[in-house]
Amino acid sequence: MTLLTLHAVRLLGFADTHAVAARFSQDPGLVESQLIDAGVNGFVTHSTFVGTSGWSLSSLGRLENERLLAEELDHAGARDAVLAVHDNFADINTGVVDACSAAQLHSPASNEAMDVLISALASWRLLEAQLSALLPRFEGYSERLLGALKHAVQDTAWLTAIDRDSFHGVWFELHEDLIATLGIQRA
Repeated sequence: MTLLTLHAVRLLGFADTHAVAARFSQDPGLVESQLIDAGVNGFVTHSTFVGTSGWSLSSLGRLENERLLAEELDHAGARDAVLAVHDNFADINTGVVDACSAAQLHSPASNEAMDVLISALASWRLLEAQLSALLPRFEGYSERLLGALKHAVQDTAWLTAIDRDSFHGVWFELHEDLIATLGIQRA
């Protein structure tokens, strides 16, 4: 079982094989084989919900994912750097949560909320560069956040919608990635 496949399932929550493979740009055929093996080992389950089929992480899979993440972190010698990034992220996160909540309540989103999200993206870009130098799997969040902001100019649903790669959705995934990497629980 590779770290990236199991971690993609964790980050996506419930996803089909192609989405799991796409998350870290892996070969879908290889990922399908890894997911089947992971299912045999009790790490993931495949189910159908409202006509959609996908994979989800089991409790055992979550433990295995955390073991693999800790191994990756120790091998890269990146624990202190990831802790520092997480601390900086936590400072930014409060403003993002407030801005996303405001965007949900007001259509169109206020200029103030947009300014907070743009500032958060700028701050995250610097943190992503530091983090990606040690753990390349963190690359790409900035581009996804920027894409959501660009779309939000025409359609504010791109700020918080759950049916697309919205700013809030990407930010939430990023937060999960950081805390999973550090083996801590969401606050």
